Amino acid sequence: MKARKEALRLRQAVELLHRTDTRMMLMHGRDGDEFYIVPGGRLDARDALKILERADVRSFDDGLFPGHSQQWRMSR
Repeated sequence: MKARKEALRLRQAVELLHRTDTRMMLMHGRDGDEFYIVPGGRLDARDALKILERADVRSFDDGLFPGHSQQWRMSR
């Protein structure tokens, strides 16, 4: 998959998250923390926060420190 320069739009990200093999991840980037849809691409932090507010999005990995989630999926 070719790397995208522009961030995914909110609607694109939500559509991708409905796939069973896709997740949203918080990663450290050049400019600090960045959200990505994997597979898919980078997501603007404001849109990522809107996704996290949804009732159908659940954390499935606490990451390095308990209580500090780094991966989310749509609940099925």
